[in-house]
Amino acid sequence: MRKLKSTVWGIVAIALFLSPELAKAQGSAKPSTNALHCLWKVQGASNVVYLLGSIHLLRGTNYPLATAIESAFSDSQIAVFETDIDKIDKMDDPEQQMAMLGKMRLPQGQTLKQNLSASAYESLSKHAAEVGIPMTYLEHFRPAFDVMEIEVGELLLLGADPEFGVDKHFMKLAREGGKRVIPLETVDFQFGLLTGFTKEEEDLLVQKSLEDIDNEKKLYNEMVLAWQTGDSAALEKMLNEIRTEAPSIFKRLVSDRTTSWIPQFEKLLQGRQNAVVIVGAGHLVGPDGAVELLKKKGFKVTQL
Repeated sequence: MRKLKSTVWGIVAIALFLSPELAKAQGSAKPSTNALHCLWKVQGASNVVYLLGSIHLLRGTNYPLATAIESAFSDSQIAVFETDIDKIDKMDDPEQQMAMLGKMRLPQGQTLKQNLSASAYESLSKHAAEVGIPMTYLEHFRPAFDVMEIEVGELLLLGADPEFGVDKHFMKLAREGGKRVIPLETVDFQFGLLTGFTKEEEDLLVQKSLEDIDNEKKLYNEMVLAWQTGDSAALEKMLNEIRTEAPSIFKRLVSDRTTSWIPQFEKLLQGRQNAVVIVGAGHLVGPDGAVELLKKKGFKVTQL
């Protein structure tokens, strides 16, 4: 069985990996003639806050990152991450793994098959076999956790890995450079995101996440291209689709979380030190993304 912390990154990345439909919306991405990036500059009274959209699982070949992205990080004294990366790095500890896995288990006496429709269960079983995860392992965990295991398993087979994620890259540099590090959410909170769905929502999450997984390589490559070219229009179109198809899931996993972070961003903008906020790219775009929410509060926001 692969490392539990890879699944945690699947949860962190959910704004982009919620469904292969998300990547499909970006399939028309082309290299940008304006050389834009998934990076925005927010002007405070005495400082700036950079908003960097992250992909949490990348390949080593995606490096080096664009100069504009590295420069924004270098220009910041504070680094803000979506979760407590130090705690994720401790997920190899057996005691930590058992504690987290216990939270993801179904109530005593329940099985995965009892909590999913026949079609969703069949699809999950098929794709679990393809990535080498036995159903005897998945059978006693919540459907949302199981589908994250499979999604991340597929990406690992493509060579994408959280060790090459934007977050991991910059956390290492933040530690080495002595920057102040702030997590927006705890790992416990992010695991908790997977425990509050209704059976209907979990079934929808499983079906949408797996329906186009056979095209994962193509869709993943297109998603990375859209991120590299700062194609915010494609990202917004992507979110509009999932917002329409699964509004309650989108609200719980994306928009509610983004909204909850805005007061922390405002506090940073009231300070004197520059900061870089590194969160999943899906949290930055669209009418309820951080970029628009900060504009509505009167801040000047510029894509770089």
